[in-house]
Amino acid sequence: MLGAVTPAMATTQAPTLLIAHAGGGYQGQAYTNSIEALEHSYQAGFRHLEVDFSWTADGQLVCLHDWDKTFKKIFGFKTHEPLTLARFNELAEAHPGFRSCDLAALAAWLKDKPEVKIITDIKHHNLQGIRFILAHNPALQAVLIPQFYQPEEYAELKAMGFTQLIWILYQYQGSKRSVVELSAEMDLLALSMRPAQAKSRTLQKLRHQHRIFVYTINKAHTIRRLQANYGVSGFYTDFLPPD
Repeated sequence: MLGAVTPAMATTQAPTLLIAHAGGGYQGQAYTNSIEALEHSYQAGFRHLEVDFSWTADGQLVCLHDWDKTFKKIFGFKTHEPLTLARFNELAEAHPGFRSCDLAALAAWLKDKPEVKIITDIKHHNLQGIRFILAHNPALQAVLIPQFYQPEEYAELKAMGFTQLIWILYQYQGSKRSVVELSAEMDLLALSMRPAQAKSRTLQKLRHQHRIFVYTINKAHTIRRLQANYGVSGFYTDFLPPD
């Protein structure tokens, strides 16, 4: 399991971490965020699993990447707006291959797995989503590693009591230089980014203080190259094994 990351570890000593992306691939399909995918990843040896959360029509959170392409891919039809929690769970229960989860199902699956960490990806109203999870399932705080998208979210998440945080850059519109400057004052598990960003000369300066994670990597030779040439030490993956 990961401990605190010091500046020295950030460049050379941090162990390689593979994260099961969207719960991990299951039966050749990515982005299911399903109980079966989580269990498959757990049995394969993953202990860090990223889970996507989306808001339902009635203000609940479900494990779903989006209500557009991913919803259609999973359930076979297009919805023009988010569904209610009850309707989502009805569809999830009827799915022939796997069961996409809600917060209650996720909490139940995690109950006897204290070593597992869930990395959150809540693309809309992130802080509201984290507060919602803590209000309805306070026991989950011990296993959550929130990702945040804007630097101003950092202080609020720290105030909530989180000790491990990831700044993921895909929504941030500021300059690369500002990422380096702003993150210098942050205590982070890592900064997460696309491979092309990790290769940036400016963002390579992060290696002196922080770990760099990249997404989504499904080829072992790409991991080796990013490790050797760019000091990347964390990889979100759909289908690669954790060892």
